[in-house]
Amino acid sequence: MEKKKLWLSWLGPGIAVLLLDRIIKQFHFTRASNAQAVQNSGMAFGLFQGNSFLILILSAALILACFFILRSIRLSGLAPIAISMIAGGAAGNMIDRLLYGYVLDMFPFFNWFVFNAADVGVVAGAVLCGWSLLFRPQDWSNKK
Repeated sequence: MEKKKLWLSWLGPGIAVLLLDRIIKQFHFTRASNAQAVQNSGMAFGLFQGNSFLILILSAALILACFFILRSIRLSGLAPIAISMIAGGAAGNMIDRLLYGYVLDMFPFFNWFVFNAADVGVVAGAVLCGWSLLFRPQDWSNKK
């Protein structure tokens, strides 16, 4: 496959996660009743509550790690999709933290926690990554 098309197919899932996240959040900011929305100044499970700078650093590190993984390892199958989705979700939440100082979460899960589309991208990407590592190790190989 042509290198340009390969990069586009790898970046596509992450861009899709990022765009979906931005569209849903914009809808909530402008039109939806924010009765269910939560302004989350922490990370998952309330970690680092109110410490946006540290969370921004961690998000940037995650995005850079995804980029370097995509560049340094020959990925195939599910692996590039997984890495791309993780980066796209991290970027979506990072944009919120830069613009607003918090992440808007609007989808409740059994009154246990509230999440957004970017979170779904990160979790789905992590699940795909784990599946690929466990059951498709051929998806991960060193560049020669």
